[in-house]
Amino acid sequence: KQVLCEFEIDPESRFRGDQGDLMELLGNVLENAFKWARHSVLLTARPGRSADARGGGLDLCIEDDGPGIPQDRVEHLLQRGVRGDERVQGHGIGLSIVQNIVKAYGGSLKVSRSEALGGARFDLHLRSG
Repeated sequence: KQVLCEFEIDPESRFRGDQGDLMELLGNVLENAFKWARHSVLLTARPGRSADARGGGLDLCIEDDGPGIPQDRVEHLLQRGVRGDERVQGHGIGLSIVQNIVKAYGGSLKVSRSEALGGARFDLHLRSG
């Protein structure tokens, strides 16, 4: 299937941490977004502006136009070995890895419905490592 991926990257965005961690995190979230998207994925990156950012960090948002994740399933899906749909290929460890990386950077992860695209929305805040 063809999926349009749009990027909105603030030129001031910086990640001060391990390159491998960022690649692992983005790879896992984007893989899920592309797997479930019908036609569109949006990645937004901005300098950390959360109250706890204290001038550092990175805010990432990944959204898709897929079926989304029901709020009552979010915590369950973040557990290691849990898959959203057993009929779809995967191991069920990607989102738990994402959660572990976010925690290692003292950050936060929020999963909700994308107002812009209608599917899943992952908001990640990473403090500078």
